[in-house]
Amino acid sequence: MSALVPIIETERLILRDWTEDDVGAVSEIMTNRQAAGFIGGVAPSWQPFRAVCTFIGHWQLRGFGFFAVERKEEGDCIGWCGMWRPDGWPDNEIGYSLAPRVWGQGYAPEAVQASLRFAYQSVGWKTAISLIDSKNTASQSVARKMHAILEARDVQVTDFTADIWRHQPAEKFLERTA
Repeated sequence: MSALVPIIETERLILRDWTEDDVGAVSEIMTNRQAAGFIGGVAPSWQPFRAVCTFIGHWQLRGFGFFAVERKEEGDCIGWCGMWRPDGWPDNEIGYSLAPRVWGQGYAPEAVQASLRFAYQSVGWKTAISLIDSKNTASQSVARKMHAILEARDVQVTDFTADIWRHQPAEKFLERTA
């Protein structure tokens, strides 16, 4: 574990640093046609390892990044959630992607809320967005649960198009979730 990446616990989740054992969970998302359809399409078998390396590198370069999302009770990694700002991004993003086997169980809003709290309280962000595929109704629902609003449709971001959902400003979010 890296001293750079904190451990955040919620009621049912642990948001933590990445290990090589997490590549399987990333592969579960990136090679699943339904899940990968919202993050660039089905990836080749070697891509999940590179993605985990990218997640680790983002923490090193920016001082923030995606957490591995682990279920407390089961002890399994189910995806990622956290802060993201590679070159070419329109603003600080809270991004998330979870394995299809856990969809619909409320893990995404739980992880997003914890990530927003960390971004606002510990990293010092004042605002955040989520880039969401216009067909991804489940992620749109998560954004709405977080009181995010649709700010712009079909925005070209590097090599893909997404809708921009704007999260509540830090002060308002922290007051609402206190």
